Amino acid sequence: MEKQIRVGIIGLGGMGRAHAKHLRSLSGVEITAVCGQSMEKAEAFNAEHAGGTAAAYDRYEDMLEQETLDAVYVCIPPYAHRGQVEAAAKRGCAVFVEKPIALDSETAASMVLAVEQAGVLSQVGYHNRFGSAVRELKRMIDDGTAGVPTLFDGRYDCNSLHSPWWRDRSLSGGQVFEQAIHTYDLAMHLFGTPTRVSGLTGNLAHREISDYTVEDTSAAIVRFESGAMASICASNCAVPMEWNSSFTVVCSKATVYFMGPNKAEFVLTGGAEPVRRLFEEEVDVYLEENIAFIAALRGEGPELCPIGDGLASLRLVEKVMQSAELDGTMLQFE
Repeated sequence: MEKQIRVGIIGLGGMGRAHAKHLRSLSGVEITAVCGQSMEKAEAFNAEHAGGTAAAYDRYEDMLEQETLDAVYVCIPPYAHRGQVEAAAKRGCAVFVEKPIALDSETAASMVLAVEQAGVLSQVGYHNRFGSAVRELKRMIDDGTAGVPTLFDGRYDCNSLHSPWWRDRSLSGGQVFEQAIHTYDLAMHLFGTPTRVSGLTGNLAHREISDYTVEDTSAAIVRFESGAMASICASNCAVPMEWNSSFTVVCSKATVYFMGPNKAEFVLTGGAEPVRRLFEEEVDVYLEENIAFIAALRGEGPELCPIGDGLASLRLVEKVMQSAELDGTMLQFE
């Protein structure tokens, strides 16, 4: 018999709504409780996005105290983390945490420790890992088909003022922390642990906006334990109201040009002549990450993106920003 999963959601903005939609589509999953900034918001969210059957709360402590939950989704901005993950883990709840999991590695390490000590499952919302083309390349790297990984070349660009909290570095961490971290995570997912990092950042096109304190341009170089390298750039000065992510991965037997997590041109170079094939299998990466998390809770699949990975990627972007403050000085990744 299918195990029933009771879920609580903390944070009822865009990501909270997205996860609620996908959770409601999964068999045997119940959104049992939701927690927002006010009872009014929580009750409205319940009515509109949770089927009208969830208990509404304005304090996560009360939700965890009064409800019996199998898992808690923490879908709040990075500045709002104040012990929600630790409290859920202490209650024995598995946790799904949106990225970045914190604004600094010290806070993130506290989350990881709480999850490990409680022995609960966890997942971070790095949805690009669940793209069909990304999964195909990961398989090829793991089984050796792609050969030796050598270079990851990634780019993220957009052009938007976003929300007021997003353009305040003290609240969001900046574009590298809040958006480009997805690309940094993919590089680590495919290439492993970094050893050295260098970064440059600047606010080149938004200086006249008084509350815009984040970078709008960044570039970083990363070396990995294997000797492989990555170059990752991000911009908030590109095409207005477009959010674009692209990356190329070069291995000794395959070069892959990604147009997104589900679409890529694979050029196999291990034979006498290059063989080109377009891989295009459309999946909803947000749905797929929820399917994977629920499967892990039921013991039907592995823990695919545990919270420790969220700490590792946070440490990487933290090093990028520290290097940028030192005008690109190469730093050791610890």
